Amino acid sequence: MNWISSLFPKNRRMVHLVTIVILSFILIVGHNVINPYLDQVVLSVFYYPFAKVKNSFVELRAVASKNEILRQKLVYASVTISKYEEASRENKRLRSVLGFKPPFGYSLLPAEIISIGGEHIPVSAVLNKGADDSVFVEQPVINQQGLIGKISMVSKDFATVQLLTDPSNRVAARLAVSREMGIIKYTLAKGMILDNFPNNGHISVGDTILSSGLGGVYPSGLFIGTVKEVNHPEYEPFCKVKVEPAANFHALDELFVLKKEK
Repeated sequence: MNWISSLFPKNRRMVHLVTIVILSFILIVGHNVINPYLDQVVLSVFYYPFAKVKNSFVELRAVASKNEILRQKLVYASVTISKYEEASRENKRLRSVLGFKPPFGYSLLPAEIISIGGEHIPVSAVLNKGADDSVFVEQPVINQQGLIGKISMVSKDFATVQLLTDPSNRVAARLAVSREMGIIKYTLAKGMILDNFPNNGHISVGDTILSSGLGGVYPSGLFIGTVKEVNHPEYEPFCKVKVEPAANFHALDELFVLKKEK
């Protein structure tokens, strides 16, 4: 065995040459038998794994493309449903407006809100009606719930409404039953209140408050709100009255400008 082990280091080049000659002879003579096996080995080792990876990548790209299309269709369907739902809500609001009648001697000018101003609570709203629509300063603005405010500024195509929630706005008001009067105003600390109402007056929680018509801006009988809380301080001329507004100033949609008929 020692002579065999020592033979390879001494004749290494000769062994390599003989091995190459033998392999070349086998490939030349028996290529019809060996080539299919070599082809199979090459295909199995090199081609099939990479081809499988490529096919998987192509399939993943196709799935991702289909998912993107489905995602776009889902977004479109969601937007469409939202539009239909909003149209349904608008339809209900407009149906409730159909039976809404203005005060005697006035006509209604429908207007849409473009923007609302205010930090803690809405105090103003811009309408899509202006001087070209016969809108002018001091016209009352209402919705189907009740009194909203008055026009404070007008341009050609737009008008600004001063809402009842503006602390500088004042409305002469009276109770629907007792007909006793006070002043409606809004404060950031207390909300809407009925000011200057006599302490010995007849007032109770739930009483309806209407515009009195005094001052010449608002016609009488417009619904303002209801009495929410009443306190009668001793030795003071006026009681303290909190009011629940008729309108929800955080959810204003369609408004109506009251136009006095000639």
